[in-house]
Amino acid sequence: MKLGRFACLLALPAALTLTTLAAHADTFDWSLTGPAASLGGFPGTGSGTLTATQSTGDEWVINSITGTFDDSAITGLVKFEFSDNLLFPNSTFLDTDGLGFETANGTEVNVWSAYAPGSTDITPGNNYSEIVSGSGFGVGTFSLTPVAATPEPSTLVLFGTGLLSAAGVARRRSLRS
Repeated sequence: MKLGRFACLLALPAALTLTTLAAHADTFDWSLTGPAASLGGFPGTGSGTLTATQSTGDEWVINSITGTFDDSAITGLVKFEFSDNLLFPNSTFLDTDGLGFETANGTEVNVWSAYAPGSTDITPGNNYSEIVSGSGFGVGTFSLTPVAATPEPSTLVLFGTGLLSAAGVARRRSLRS
């Protein structure tokens, strides 16, 4: 009977671990600066935060985006022009289909890389292009920085349960002595 209670005590953290195996979203800060003066075009700039969930390999699906573009709040993701809203944080940040979003003033934007993910012949600067509804085309740079991870609540529950289990086992052993 004592072994049965101990097995239950160990089964609880294992069950909680299964609940934490679901895909989680990572958060990234992003910024877009538009074009080098020598290139002309539309100088659309923006910055904010986006979340993405790893899909396959180094491909991540962008789930949400916040921030501003040309002083207008971003209201959400859209499929503008040919955007697929995929992110590749281990190589080029966006693919050649890019990221589409809309702002509070109704502007739709598509930002994409001039290079496919995994490209090795990348020229520094002005590697990203944008199409802005009603305003035209521009080129510039897109930067992406991972935001430090904070533990999810289920992770904290799992950690606490493990500590309580270890304390329970230690207490039982000290009572037997």
